[in-house]
Amino acid sequence: MKTQTRYFAAAPILALLAGLLSAAGCESLPTRSPNPRYASIVAVEPWSYPKSTAKVVRSKHYAIHTTIADDDFLDKLGELMESALAQYQQFTPGVKVSSAPMDCYVFQWRQEWADFTAQKTGDDAALYLQINRGGYTVRDWYVAYFIGDAGTYAVAAHEGWHQYVARHFKSRLPPFLEEGIATMFENVRFYRSPPVFDLSPRSHRAQKLRYAIESKNLWPLQKLMTMHAGDVVALPGAKIEAFYAQNWAFAEFLWDAENGKYRPALQRLLSDCANGTVYTDGKSVRRRIIETWNPESVRPMLEHYLEMDLPAIEQAYLTYCRKIAYASRSSAGIGG
Repeated sequence: MKTQTRYFAAAPILALLAGLLSAAGCESLPTRSPNPRYASIVAVEPWSYPKSTAKVVRSKHYAIHTTIADDDFLDKLGELMESALAQYQQFTPGVKVSSAPMDCYVFQWRQEWADFTAQKTGDDAALYLQINRGGYTVRDWYVAYFIGDAGTYAVAAHEGWHQYVARHFKSRLPPFLEEGIATMFENVRFYRSPPVFDLSPRSHRAQKLRYAIESKNLWPLQKLMTMHAGDVVALPGAKIEAFYAQNWAFAEFLWDAENGKYRPALQRLLSDCANGTVYTDGKSVRRRIIETWNPESVRPMLEHYLEMDLPAIEQAYLTYCRKIAYASRSSAGIGG
């Protein structure tokens, strides 16, 4: 969950301070050497937290704070985040990656996750605590808990995109598009090291999209593109599933449709958001607007980058939705 974009809408929270949840005098594990099988891991250190197994797994770009004791899983998680970062960079060519590590908090148990959330997210905790399965991102740090190896990898890769955007983008992406792109990274497998990401439209989301089509729960694009997750949190489950499936399908449409026809336009849009020069309301805007966004800016933004009017965009998008929804009847995928 991204603050303001995934599951719930919430104002950005105070930046995380160093030494979260320090606990003087609690027992901690000694530093261990990284497993040489996973070249991305540079250090494993104790984390001062009220659990003896707490540690920080460090890679080149990430610091994963965790209470999970399974060293092999944690090494793979560090490897996953570095591989996910390489995927994010495919979408944003030319964006320079920050040298400061990005903080991740991944707990063994939901109760630990809930306690951390209650302590660190203030009045917004009630929103986050409604999440039944997954995680959330606040500014440029994310919080998740273990839901099995594959599910946790999917959540981490998803939240990692929100984290990457918050750290590196100067202008705000439309929430529906940011969320849709995040869902594309959920389809990841550890057949070997490094992990394998499948960005094609083979995902459990395709089945959800088909249900939305058949139950007539699709939102018109003109409405969908102005929405964020807070708009759907109180709706019936079918409408919530449709919201996320449609977001995913729109991101896949921009990346995959017609042999990647729209991919360069998507990459230009993302790079301009990162640089703070995104086109909106009839002009390019250079200012830091990461904390806010204007729903009315989305239509001119999409029309400008895709060089199509909105009805033409929607027609092409819906054609693609039907194609991937029904082509995937026998396909299998994972998600978080």
